[in-house]
Amino acid sequence: MCGISGVVQNTGEVGPILYDSLKRLEYRGYDSVGEAAIVDGHILVKKDRGKIDDVERTLRISSLPGLIGIGHTRWATHGAPSQENAHPHTDCNGTVAVVHNGIIENFMELKQELEAAGHKFKSRTDTEIVAHLVEENLKLQIGFVEAVRRAAKRLEGAYALAFICSAEPDKIVCVRKESPLVIGAGTSANYLASDIPAFLPRTKNAILLEDDEMAVLTKDRVRLLKVESGEEVSRKPFVVEWSVETATKSGFPHFMLKEIHEQPLTVRNALRTHPIYLDLMASAINHAKKVFLLACGTSYHACLAATYAFTNLAKIEVTPVVASEFIDTYGALIDQETVVVTVSQSGETADTLTAVRGAKDRGATILGVTNVMGSTLTRLSDVYIGQNSGPEMGVAATKTFTAQYSVLLKIAVALAKKRETLSRQEI
Repeated sequence: MCGISGVVQNTGEVGPILYDSLKRLEYRGYDSVGEAAIVDGHILVKKDRGKIDDVERTLRISSLPGLIGIGHTRWATHGAPSQENAHPHTDCNGTVAVVHNGIIENFMELKQELEAAGHKFKSRTDTEIVAHLVEENLKLQIGFVEAVRRAAKRLEGAYALAFICSAEPDKIVCVRKESPLVIGAGTSANYLASDIPAFLPRTKNAILLEDDEMAVLTKDRVRLLKVESGEEVSRKPFVVEWSVETATKSGFPHFMLKEIHEQPLTVRNALRTHPIYLDLMASAINHAKKVFLLACGTSYHACLAATYAFTNLAKIEVTPVVASEFIDTYGALIDQETVVVTVSQSGETADTLTAVRGAKDRGATILGVTNVMGSTLTRLSDVYIGQNSGPEMGVAATKTFTAQYSVLLKIAVALAKKRETLSRQEI
C-alpha cells in the first residue's frame, strides 16, 4: 500500500500542497517519498529513501515550484527502499513521470519487451515500466491521454496511477483498477489522491474513480473516461461531511476496524505473488530433508495454520517452531539439507532474526515472508516474498495475518503441484 497525490492549479507552487497531502497519506507508507512537477517545460523530480520529514530536511520537497505536480509516499512491494526505487519514476527521456499504488503482475514480461526495444531502466520496481510504456505509445503521435489509456489496457494487476508529461504540461492523467483513487474538485485547482484526507482541507467535493476508469485533470475541469473504450463518463461530485481525522480512518472509528475491512484487498495483493518466487520456494522445500516454519507471535499462528496446508495438500512434513526456542530445540539437527521458512511482518523481529542467523550459520536455506521490503529478513533470505499488506496501524494483527497465511497457502499449493499430490482440478 502506498499513497499518491496530485494537483493542477491556477497559481502558486505545488510543493507545499503535495507535501501537506503526503503527510496526510503517510499512514499508507513511509519508507520513501518523492514529488515531480513540470517547471519551465521540463519535469523536475525530488525523491529519496526515508520518512517524509527526513526527506524534507535534505531535499526541501515542500519548496517544489510549478503549477502541476504529483507525489508519492511508498511502502515497498518491488525493490527495497532506495533513492532509485522511490517514486516518481520517469521514462528514458524524462518527458513522462508516474506515481503508482498497487502491483503490476505482468511487469517482467513488459520489461523484457521494452528492453528489447531499447529502453533503459534505473530501478528495480514494477512501476517504472509504465512510464516507458507511455513513452513508447507517444512515439505513435496519439497524444498523452491516449498513450496512457493504451498503456493501461496492457497492465495486469492492481493499480492507481498518476502521470504528468512535459509535452502536455496542462494536465494530469490518472487511471484506476482495484487500488483506491479519489478526485478532489476545487474552484481554482483540482486534486487526486489515494484517500480523501489528502485534499480535504482544500475541497470537500470528491469524485470516486471506479475500476477501469481514468481521469484527465486540468486546472478548471475533470474528465472521466473508460479505459477500454475511451468513452466519457458523467459523474457528479459528492460532498464529504467527515472531519479530516474521521476521513483518515475511511469513516471507521479506529484503524483496527479499518484494517479488518481492508482484508479483501490485502489478500488479493498477497495472492499476486509472481509464480517464479513461489516456484523457487517450492523447489527448495521439495529438495529438503527437514522443513521448519519459523516465527513469533501472530506470524507463528499463521505458520501453525499453514502446517495443515503443507501436510494435507503437499503431503510433506513441516515443523512450526516459535523462534525463541528454535536453536535450543533443533539446532543440532540443522544442516545444508534443512529449509527454514521464516515469517515476520516487520522483518526485524529480534528473536526471529537470531534464529535465522543461527540456522544460516549451520548451512540451512532461508526462505522469508515479510511485509517490509529491504528489511533484515529480506537480506538474510535466499529467497523472499513480500506479503504486500501495507503498513499496519492497529496494534492487533488483522490484515497482516491473513496476508501471511495467504502467501503460505500459495507456497503449499505450488509445492503440491510440483510433488503431484493434487489433481489439476483440486489445484
